[in-house]
Amino acid sequence: IKVILQKLNIWLTAFTPSSEYPDDVYAKAANIQALKSVMHGGYGIGSVLFDQNGKIIFAAHNSQIQRNRSDLHAEMTLLTKFENHPKSHKYMTGYVYKPGLTVFSSAEPCPMCFIRISTAGCDTKYCTPGPEDGMVTRIWCLPPSWQEMASKQKVELGDCSPEMQKLSHLLFYSYLLDNRGPY
Repeated sequence: IKVILQKLNIWLTAFTPSSEYPDDVYAKAANIQALKSVMHGGYGIGSVLFDQNGKIIFAAHNSQIQRNRSDLHAEMTLLTKFENHPKSHKYMTGYVYKPGLTVFSSAEPCPMCFIRISTAGCDTKYCTPGPEDGMVTRIWCLPPSWQEMASKQKVELGDCSPEMQKLSHLLFYSYLLDNRGPY
């Protein structure tokens, strides 16, 4: 497992995003975060926050298992880190984010993360659909008021290369390598 993760790290570090897939820059950054989580014994999901100019301003990874906390999904950790940082104030009005911020996740956000992103007022992009628990493709399962709130933001699958999509999917399922979850 260690050798596989090292090889993935080498490949990912060397990966050069193509202009053919404009979201590969964010997919690579999110997958780097996902790989960090896996290398530290967690679930392979990563997330980045970028501004209206395309600049990545924060990054985080899933740390549920590592810190024994159910709320530490990649997107939740990302938004909490961002909100606790002094520079977040220029991007926020109260707890709502100003227009132009996007959360990009390596995998489709789960219900908890998707609702938090929507509540904050961010757009959502992701590299690969959540194989089992993604909320974006199941928005119709939400209560009508939550559906309405979520529909105010742009939500979409990123324009990513097949390589980045496959890596996101592989990292999502990496927990199967060593039986670390789900429980």
